[in-house]
Amino acid sequence: LYSGCRKWGEKMVYIIMICMTVPLLLLMTMLDNKSRLLLGFVLCGMVLAVCAYEINSLVCYSLQLSGPELSITAAPVIEEILKALPVLFFAVLVSDERKQILQLAMAVGIGFAILENAFLLLTYVDEVDIGWAIARGISTSLSHGICTLTVGCGIIFVRKQKKLFYTGTFALLALAMTFHATFNLLIQSQYDYVALALPIVIYAVFWIVRLKGRQLSVQTKI
Repeated sequence: LYSGCRKWGEKMVYIIMICMTVPLLLLMTMLDNKSRLLLGFVLCGMVLAVCAYEINSLVCYSLQLSGPELSITAAPVIEEILKALPVLFFAVLVSDERKQILQLAMAVGIGFAILENAFLLLTYVDEVDIGWAIARGISTSLSHGICTLTVGCGIIFVRKQKKLFYTGTFALLALAMTFHATFNLLIQSQYDYVALALPIVIYAVFWIVRLKGRQLSVQTKI
């Protein structure tokens, strides 16, 4: 049974990725460099979602974990490391410009969520409804985006502090993993409404702080 489900899941996850990425790759040829880079990181997030599926499946089978057990133990660790890699490489090797890093970090997380949502939709097509789609589309997608955004926000600082780079990067990943595991734990409990609200509140606070920072910057220049 596992082998049959595994083959079906592997087949579907690659079909979904191809159906989504090929049109977006064609679109990239029409975009300018900045837009192409942003869309490229969205596509990178989708590819990483497939990688995470493969690794999670292997870990789940090897350790004989149930779905809920996997989602609060190994999956947050695997997924956050994978999502952070392109952001870390870009910040270290290309540019650590704050605005660009934040955009690319969010793009990776959202790309990851897009493919994950599509796969889960097809897997549980008989059980989902509009409410599920709204929850996945807003809260769960934001959760993935916020985790990667957290790493992006922090890497801008630790990148310039050589003594803190390795320990700081580990701390950022640990924070993202903890938030991810907490979200998955809450969403499977009677407090699922807390899990749904948490990413939205955090993202709203992020924008409030950012907008206030912009206002202070403008006032200082004046």
